[in-house]
Amino acid sequence: MSDEETVDERTLDEPVLHRRAARVVVVDPDGLVLMIEGFDPHHPEQPYWYTVGGGLEAGESERDAAVREVWEETGRTISVDDLVGPVHHDEGSFSFEGRRIVQQQVFYGLATERFDAEPGDLAELEVRSTLRIAWVDPGARRAAGEAVYPLTLEDLVRAVQEAAATRS
Repeated sequence: MSDEETVDERTLDEPVLHRRAARVVVVDPDGLVLMIEGFDPHHPEQPYWYTVGGGLEAGESERDAAVREVWEETGRTISVDDLVGPVHHDEGSFSFEGRRIVQQQVFYGLATERFDAEPGDLAELEVRSTLRIAWVDPGARRAAGEAVYPLTLEDLVRAVQEAAATRS
């Protein structure tokens, strides 16, 4: 789900959606990240972990989208002042449900105590394609052979921790 992915022949004929997204690296004091394990409904045999976040709605700022996405995907109410960063920007492309998504994304951080995540308002497609939301060690998941996005997540976790430490 990032620019490190390669385009294979099956994706060349897919319709393309260009969008902007806000993502949030939610980190607890132990360095665990609140992540979503999901899958492309066209490829349920290939699950992957990804950070909280999603596409911007019309007229929405990146920070407002990040706050909304945290609530929709975790049930946690935060404000834009709770976010650190942005800690990263990139452009990635990935295949999802038969179309190619080219996504310009900004990553914010949220340093918080661990909490029980219960989605506040997932869209129907998100409900169908989400396996679980859990606090995970991204490096351990990757070492176990699981796909974790973005590929630079451990660097982003450190950036969130450093930015949060300078705020306190």
